[in-house]
Amino acid sequence: MDSFYEQLVTTKKTFTYSLANNGTYVAGVLALMLLGGMQFIFGLIMAAIAVALFFVKKNLYVEYEYDFTNGDIGIDKIMEMKSRKKVINLGVKDIELLAPLGSQHVKDFSNKPDKVLKLYPPTVEEKKLYSAMVTGGEHRVQMIFAPNERFLELCYKYNPRAVKRNL
Repeated sequence: MDSFYEQLVTTKKTFTYSLANNGTYVAGVLALMLLGGMQFIFGLIMAAIAVALFFVKKNLYVEYEYDFTNGDIGIDKIMEMKSRKKVINLGVKDIELLAPLGSQHVKDFSNKPDKVLKLYPPTVEEKKLYSAMVTGGEHRVQMIFAPNERFLELCYKYNPRAVKRNL
């Protein structure tokens, strides 16, 4: 029996994102007005600010998609609902521990990986976060992410020894 599941962890538009988004347009319009007039230097400065804000706002609105396919987990980062980037692929069998963040299981885990991947939007509640200690396979990382109950059930099905759920 094949197991396939996709979970999209969405975010909301924060004040910082809205500020950067609106600032991009304001700086762009000011740059055009100043470049057309006599203040060429200020126009270039405003154009540079508009370009910088354009790239900064991309990283302020980030969603994550968790894919589960027959014991393999793939996590993608979606920036501004436009571009997608593969973050990590791993097998559930490579996970030594999957438990709620801040639980005693995570605190007592010895030999924690040095590399920590935060794979969740900043608007997610901390009580929904889980920590996965990946020590097998090609990756040695600690992943912090926000799986839902269905995702956890599938992980438990393939690696029951590693998954510790809130009961």
